Amino acid sequence: MATATVGVQPRTFRPVWRRAARELRRALLDLLLPPECAVCGESASELCQPCTRQLAWRPRQACRRCGAAARPLQTTCGGDHRELRGIDRLVAPWHFAGSGGALVRRFKLDGQVAAGRLIVRAMANAWLQAGGEGWRRACLTSVPLHRTKLRQRGFDQAAWLAAETGPRIGLGVLSGVLHRTHQTLPQGDPRVVSRSNNVAGAFTVRHPDLVRGRAVLLVDDVVTSGATVRECARVLRQAGATAVAVLVACRS
Repeated sequence: MATATVGVQPRTFRPVWRRAARELRRALLDLLLPPECAVCGESASELCQPCTRQLAWRPRQACRRCGAAARPLQTTCGGDHRELRGIDRLVAPWHFAGSGGALVRRFKLDGQVAAGRLIVRAMANAWLQAGGEGWRRACLTSVPLHRTKLRQRGFDQAAWLAAETGPRIGLGVLSGVLHRTHQTLPQGDPRVVSRSNNVAGAFTVRHPDLVRGRAVLLVDDVVTSGATVRECARVLRQAGATAVAVLVACRS
C-alpha cells in the first residue's frame, strides 16, 4: 500500500479552506487504500494491537518539572534536574523505547504522515493533561534544522510538529524564530565527546522582539541528554523570554 509522506515543510498558519481540503484528501485516501499500522505496516486503523501494547507511556503521576514518576501528593521527583538547566518544565508522552521511538523514526526518517499525526495527538494530550494553564499566553516554536540537513531530509520535522500541535493546544506558532547557525554532528554520533559542546553556539534568535517578555514552548521530537534544548533555552532567555518549556514526543 502506498503511504503518505511529508514532502515540504508546511506553512505555520493555513487558511481554513486548505485545512478542509487536506482533511478531504485524507478521507479519500483512507477510502481508496486500506489503512495500515504506522509502525509495522500491518492492517490497522492507526496502530495494531501489538504495537499499541509496546507504547512506553510516561507516568501520569509525574514531576511538574521533568515528567518523571513522582510519589502521590508530591509535585516533584526529587531529582536535581541539572539536565533541564534554564528549562521550566519538560513534557513528553512516551519513552523512546518501543513503539514511541519507532513512530518518531518513521516520521522523522521516512516522512510518514500517519506517524506524525499520532505523535502530534499524543504530544498535545500530554501537554493538556500536564496542566498548561500558566502558559496560555506563551508562543510556540521549534528546534530548527540546519539548511543542509533540511535539504537532505526534505522537511523540518520539529517545525511540522509545532505547526500541527499549536492549534490543538491553543497556542500561536512562531516559525523561524530560532536559527541554527552551523551544522553540528548528530548528538548520537560516536565522534561527539560532549553533547553540550557539540551544540554550543549553534543557535541564535532571529526575531528577539517576538519572544521578549513572553513564555516560550519549544517543540522537538526527542530529548536525550537535553543539551540541544538547553542551548535553545539559553539563547531564548538571552533574547528576553521569561520562561521556556519543552514539549517532545519521547524522552530517552
